[in-house]
Amino acid sequence: MKQDHNIRVVLFDLGNVLVDLGDISEMHAMLNTQGEESAVWLKWLRSPTVAAFDSGKITFDQFADRLLKEVGSNIDKEIFKASFKAWPRGLFAGALELVEAVKPEYHRAILSNTNAAHWPRLMDEMALAGKFHSYYASHMVGFVKPDEAIYQHVIRNLQVAPEQILFIDDNQVNIDTANALGMKAFRVKGVDEARVVLHQHGVLSS
Repeated sequence: MKQDHNIRVVLFDLGNVLVDLGDISEMHAMLNTQGEESAVWLKWLRSPTVAAFDSGKITFDQFADRLLKEVGSNIDKEIFKASFKAWPRGLFAGALELVEAVKPEYHRAILSNTNAAHWPRLMDEMALAGKFHSYYASHMVGFVKPDEAIYQHVIRNLQVAPEQILFIDDNQVNIDTANALGMKAFRVKGVDEARVVLHQHGVLSS
């Protein structure tokens, strides 16, 4: 496959790209909602409570209190917290192999809306620590996707032009912002779709 010589950074989202978030029923339970997956994700991304937690502005306990009130759910708070913490099921099969197949000349990075409840599991239990050169976790940088600020933070921090970044994410609204800023951004879901995009851009060694 023809290599895109302009690309210097391969930027991965985590949820539904490398990390299995299960089926939509878990989000329905947390958001006390129903409907199509894309609509439910949009509700999640637009929730002020989710944004506050994912940008590190409130504690896990405050998040649980506020979200349950926001969505009108009567679920016990501790049950919700345990369910939320367990939401990421683990890596998709082949996820680490895909990351490791990125050619060594590329800078590997993560850009993920995440939080203090999930990050330790992602790094330790799922062994993502040490697999990337840079980690941009929303709760640590103080911004969330799809706000322009988090992408600008990545661009500034990496000291590259936007068009030198190949970004894959599972939410179209996040892709739209990245593309508007000049990144090469593509919506994918799961390891197989991610591999196709990375292969098409010649960034994989196998």
